[in-house]
Amino acid sequence: MKKKDEEEYQKNNPDSTLSLFENKIKELGYEFEILDQVKLFLPKHKKHIIPIAMQFYTQTNLERDKRYFLGLFHYKGFEDCIPLMLVDMYSADVSISIKSLIAENLRVIHSSKYIDDYLRILSMKELGDVRNPIIVLVGDFKVEQAIPMLISALDEEKNITTNALDALGKYKRSELRMYFEKYLNHK
Repeated sequence: MKKKDEEEYQKNNPDSTLSLFENKIKELGYEFEILDQVKLFLPKHKKHIIPIAMQFYTQTNLERDKRYFLGLFHYKGFEDCIPLMLVDMYSADVSISIKSLIAENLRVIHSSKYIDDYLRILSMKELGDVRNPIIVLVGDFKVEQAIPMLISALDEEKNITTNALDALGKYKRSELRMYFEKYLNHK
């Protein structure tokens, strides 16, 4: 079924880069029947597959193509993928669902090299709960500049509040205690 779905997608989307990507990977000697199987070669074969995936990711505007490539980038330590994902995160032309996947990838990749970008994303309130993985990241790295943003996020929607409290808890500071006390009896 998956193979038929891929063929149908390619037929209906001639601009898709997925078949070109598939051919490039097969030219390298990898054998698979459906594209999802390429993920089975990761992270072990990242140095061969990821540069090609990055190339095709930047060449497509199709949501399904982007989703596929983002799935390949979803591994701790795949820092090389971050700059191209940030371009899409900041683009007004990219859907919120793609931005959500990017934010989750940034959390999983878990790089401390992009703190300024995490802060910029955290400040983009229009992204709503898409920022949750970024909230987790700044908490993990105990980014000082994020504390006022996390406190501000406590007044936002429920999903943001929970993650902001969790991130603030990682700082383990008594002066932040009052923010937790405010939510002691909160449902």
